[in-house]
Amino acid sequence: MNINNVFEDPRIKMLEEEIANWNENCSYSDEEKHVLTYLLEQRRNKLNQMIVYDDEMKRMLIDFNERLRKACNSLYSKVMTIYEEYMGRNDYFGDFEVEGKIFLSYQYPQCHPIQSNTAHRVWDALSVGGFEPLYSEGFAWSLRFSKEYPPSWFGHETFEKWIGMDDETDNWNEGLDQEWSKNLHIIQPFHNLFEHCGFSLYDLIYVREFHLEVNLSFEGEASC
Repeated sequence: MNINNVFEDPRIKMLEEEIANWNENCSYSDEEKHVLTYLLEQRRNKLNQMIVYDDEMKRMLIDFNERLRKACNSLYSKVMTIYEEYMGRNDYFGDFEVEGKIFLSYQYPQCHPIQSNTAHRVWDALSVGGFEPLYSEGFAWSLRFSKEYPPSWFGHETFEKWIGMDDETDNWNEGLDQEWSKNLHIIQPFHNLFEHCGFSLYDLIYVREFHLEVNLSFEGEASC
């Protein structure tokens, strides 16, 4: 896998320059958001067409899937701890809602082999820009629990169910080479990132950090 050749491809360079320039001057009009969403999708599609399905890529994907799983587990544990605490309190009888969201780090991956100014600007569009509604709300399935809507209401009463892995044979590998990825046990949040949020596999495998948000609200007033 020669990632330098991938990102030196004229089609990728042209798309990334366009994305960086549009994002830098974006005033978030509907037209601008539509253009940037389109450009990000084109970039992802072209990069994914260039995936080299070799042992190195498999190892890196397995490692990323495990890092993502650990980050999701940390978020789920935080949300459940707060939910269970307030369900058991005797000094508060109103309803509440605890919500958890997960994002990739806003900082461009330091270990990514490509460290150009354009690459950093494209990452800003992907991770901060707000052009993909699913990513803007946190890329995993909704994690919002309250007295009225407990974890079981959404079928998320366990961590494994929330990440789509309640069956040990589950594998959210849509969009990847099916034979190459058949035993990787990819979790559902990866599916959202890879299929619906504009990130290519060449972006994701170098991510080491995640950003977690947990919010607790009472009768419409929120605090972190």
